[in-house]
Amino acid sequence: MMRLLRGRLSQKNVTYGRWREHLTTLIEFNRSVMLIADPDALMASISARIEQLFGADRIIFLRSIGESNAYTISFSLGYEAEELKKVTLTQRDRLAKWLLTNETALMVREDSEVCAYLSAGERAMLEEMDVRVCVPLLALSRLTGMILLSSTDKEWALSSDDLSVVMMVAIQAGIAIENACLLEEQRERLRKLYRAERLATAGQLAASIAHEIRNPLTAIRSTVQYLLKQHENKPERALIEGVISEVDRMNRTVDGLLSLTRRTEFKADRIDVGQLIRQTLLLLQNQARDQSVSVEWPEPTPDLFVMGDVSQLKQLFLNLMLNGLQAMTGGGELQVKLAPLDKAIGPDSYKAWVRVSIIDTGCGIPPEHMENIFDPFFTTKSGGTGLGLSTSHAIVRQHAGELEITSVQGSGTRVTIQLPLIG
Repeated sequence: MMRLLRGRLSQKNVTYGRWREHLTTLIEFNRSVMLIADPDALMASISARIEQLFGADRIIFLRSIGESNAYTISFSLGYEAEELKKVTLTQRDRLAKWLLTNETALMVREDSEVCAYLSAGERAMLEEMDVRVCVPLLALSRLTGMILLSSTDKEWALSSDDLSVVMMVAIQAGIAIENACLLEEQRERLRKLYRAERLATAGQLAASIAHEIRNPLTAIRSTVQYLLKQHENKPERALIEGVISEVDRMNRTVDGLLSLTRRTEFKADRIDVGQLIRQTLLLLQNQARDQSVSVEWPEPTPDLFVMGDVSQLKQLFLNLMLNGLQAMTGGGELQVKLAPLDKAIGPDSYKAWVRVSIIDTGCGIPPEHMENIFDPFFTTKSGGTGLGLSTSHAIVRQHAGELEITSVQGSGTRVTIQLPLIG
């Protein structure tokens, strides 16, 4: 009897010691995640802690990003890129619905009845990826994502105590990741607002001085043209033509500044975006061929229409495609993609958009320049005015759209334009 009692007391002491250790771990984990504001760094830190605590050396973080109902891989550990292509999950899938309803982890090998409830595609994916545990990431009663756990050790599994701790970690992780993502979104909104304010200020300045500059330029050009006639066959003719060329360049700069405010007449028409892109690519085909740049344009089968000014949108596409070509002086590939897109504008409402992606394999943009690429007069090109992207941003804004640029130095740049779609 005494031996049995001592055994029970010893077991209680072990259990108490284990939970005390877990509690200390959770407190330390909570402190550490609250200090990290970058979502990627946060997921890397959480993965490292999960691997350290539970021995899971194969981890996938899935998150629902933006308006899509699909769960996107945001971070992975221990998997090859080819393996990750097998992971396809959406909010409509049974696994997501089960995790949201039960608010607990799914033990794939142990919970056979639950796995039988999943679709054949989900079961096949979990089996191929050798997923052992699916842990929900919850925030405000929403399934914002999930963590898939596995191990290279074929015998690896979580105990019931470990599972409880994993769920505690997941609760803290879900809140921390959601806060980090919200902070990142807020920073992006502030960057866009600051960018818009800078462009508006530049546009107002341009509008106030444009006529003051243009009138003297007109007088100078007229006078120089008169002098040109007086020097038909004289050596000075080349100098005079150079002056006219410089005056014309100054006029183009003034036009570029005026375009920031879009005070020119806006002629709205129903425009077939695919046809407009096709026309723009025809203008660039000779330059692309001369630079050994291949152009990939899988023409869309559906007609996608927007309401806009055809001359402005053609200038927009031409500016951005020329930027791509200029970044590929040694050859490369220019991809242009066009697709419809549904974006959430409220809890239960969506607005239709058209998305144009222009992707080059050029030199890319240095990270330290990304913050300034839309600033008027900011340029890294020799002889450039620095108004191309500023003008493009103004055109997109005039059409109630969005313009985003992502780039990796040495690998290329992706420009994404989103415009409201009409029927």
